[in-house]
Amino acid sequence: MEEGIYKITDNFFLWIDEDKGDKLIYRRSISEKPDIQENDIQILKIKEIENNVNQAIQKYIRFLDIYNIKDIDNIKLFAFLLKVRLYREYILRYFFNYMLIDEYKQIIKDNTLTLAIAKYLSNKEPLSEKNKSIISNIDKFDKLYILFENATFGVPKSYIINLYNKFLDTLKAENISIQES
Repeated sequence: MEEGIYKITDNFFLWIDEDKGDKLIYRRSISEKPDIQENDIQILKIKEIENNVNQAIQKYIRFLDIYNIKDIDNIKLFAFLLKVRLYREYILRYFFNYMLIDEYKQIIKDNTLTLAIAKYLSNKEPLSEKNKSIISNIDKFDKLYILFENATFGVPKSYIINLYNKFLDTLKAENISIQES
């Protein structure tokens, strides 16, 4: 994979373009060339997702009412996983218009999209090295992300607090440490 390109399927890519902004690209024909092709379709600009997701994340994190600085890495990782989940949901809504039903169902089943989003965001987000190592370890990432996979948003404050507590319990149960030594 070329730097700046995050392959989701043979036809879908997250394209990093520092000049024009990151975008989700649909490639009509499979090509070995990593650069944007003449017949590629820009499905949406990532800035649109970013704006909507960041607004939601801020609201959910405020629900936690946590001001203890020692919990900052936990909160950042929690927010990151929420962000991955919301990006995924947003992108899947757009995929439905461009994919065959079987292809769409397959992308929902596997975690290729989720891992591409996590990799993309981990390169953009200011995360600690410990958090980045958790995100890059697929086993640890999966154990934490599964909590968010079926989460329902637009829900009461108590739901987010409960999700955060399950997240903390999973960190302890799986012996995943993100506190600096």
